[in-house]
Order: sequence, then C-alpha cells, then structure tokens
Amino acid sequence: MFKFTDISDKEDGFDPKEHLLTPKKFFELRRTTKKVFIFDLRNAKDFEESHIPGAHNLEYEHFEDSIYQMPFTGEIMLYGENQTESFKAAEILYDNGFDTFYFTESYEGLYKGVDSSFIDVSDEAKSFIIAELNSKGGETKGIEIVVEAKSDRKANFSVEFVDILNSTSDNISIEYENFHIFVSKKGIPYIEGTEIKLNEDQELIAFNPNLSITKLSGTVEEQIQHVLEEEVNPMVASHGGVVSLLEVKDSNAYLEFGGGCQGCGMIDVTLKQGVEVMIKEQVPEIEAIYDVTDHAEGTNPYYQPSMK
Repeated sequence: MFKFTDISDKEDGFDPKEHLLTPKKFFELRRTTKKVFIFDLRNAKDFEESHIPGAHNLEYEHFEDSIYQMPFTGEIMLYGENQTESFKAAEILYDNGFDTFYFTESYEGLYKGVDSSFIDVSDEAKSFIIAELNSKGGETKGIEIVVEAKSDRKANFSVEFVDILNSTSDNISIEYENFHIFVSKKGIPYIEGTEIKLNEDQELIAFNPNLSITKLSGTVEEQIQHVLEEEVNPMVASHGGVVSLLEVKDSNAYLEFGGGCQGCGMIDVTLKQGVEVMIKEQVPEIEAIYDVTDHAEGTNPYYQPSMK
C-alpha cells in the first residue's frame, strides 16, 4: 500500500477538532479560497447523482492507495458518506504529512446544516419582504433565491416571491422570524455569504460578494485575464494545469494550456464546455476561443502571433 509516511515529522496525535468544519465554514472556505481542492469520498454512483460543484470523486475504499493524487499546495477539503469516512480520510492525510486540509462530517450533513446564518438579509429588505407578503395574503409565505450556476464557483442570483404550496420538493427552507427563504438543493453550494437587500430602485436583489457574476472592467485582455485567474485556473489547478492568454485578435482569444492540461485527451471538452463558456459569458466581445497549445510538442503550425 502506497504511503507517504516518510515525510511526516509530526509528534502529536491527530486532533480532528483542528480540521473539522461546520457546514457554514465548509461553504465559506470553498467560497473565499482561490486554490481549493474538494474530494468526495462516496461511491461513484452517489457522486454521479449529486455532488458539490468542482468536487473530485476519490472513493474512500481507494483513498489511501490513491493519496499520491492529492495536491500539496492549496486547501484540501473532504466529505464522505458519513462521519467515519471523513474522519479516517483526514487522519490518513495527517499521518502522511499533509498540513492544510479540512473535513466535514458528511455530504448530507452539509445540506442539513444550512440555516439563516448563511444569508445576510438587511433590515430594509426584511421590512420590504414582510410588507409584500402581507399584501399578497394567501399561501405566499416567503421568497426563493434562484441560483443559476455558470461555473463551479460563479452564478447569477435572483429573488422571487413564492407560494409554499408551489415550492418544489427538493427546496430547502430557511426559517426567519416572519417568513421563509427557499433555495433549491442544487443552489445550496452557492448560498453561503449571499446578501439580500434593496437596490437604488427599491427592488429586492440577491448578491454574493465572491460568487456572483459581475460586469468586468478594463480592456478585453484584462477582462479575460481576470476570468482566467479567478475562475479557470483554480478549476484546472487540481490537475496541475494552467491556462494563459496569448493574444486577442479580431474578436478571437488565443489560449495556451500548460502543466497537466498539455497533451490531455479531454482538452476539447475542457475548452468547449468550461473555459469557452466562462469567458464568452463574461466577455461578450469575444466571438471564438482557440487552443493554440502544442499538445504533441514541437512547433505549432496553426497559429502565429501578430507582429507588435
């Protein structure tokens, strides 16, 4: 069995309290840390049905044998089917010399632990919500935060008044003093840190300082670079990859995939379904994106940068 025991110089025993995260702290760390790696210890079937966006499936029964896949830089976060899996996997990391890692008790526990502390509703917004609910009457008892995920850690947020009877079965209800906030299960990973307030037009809005998609500023090159640094590279970093912008020309962006991305057989999927979508959604001036990486080594015959 593969082990890194030779690199561990720790004398004290494993203290789970130093690495255990509550659901709120788990989602907060995921939201605020640029270089974070989440590992799902459940079986492949459960992972396929649902998982935290951006998580990688590393089944618990194969965890210790596959520990060489774990990154040594960045924040490592674990969750499993139950507390025992998560605890033992964390202990394995500790015993093999890892320092920066955290775990939470279970996947389902992340969702059951959602409460009003996840969302900051301003006093002005609360008064507005209650007044609107009173005027509507009937079964309208709350609002729903609609999360439209655009990537693992970026989404659009909106607010709707909803009837309890019409709320879907997978919605999670967060209870406040005079109303409820509903969020779909798929939207929960994006909720922690969300603010609900009134804008200048006295309209109810939801915004997450780290996860909301905002209008970018600067040149087109600067906007693309921002997307690469904030969204793309954290996504590919777990595979040792990095994406760089070479040039923008005639509404086209030319990218180079390095590190673990170079020569990857899934690069077309990564480009089309991931990187291209992220960039074109936030930088509408870009019409097409091209991978100019020499994945087979040698000179790339398809692209020559313009003379400057």
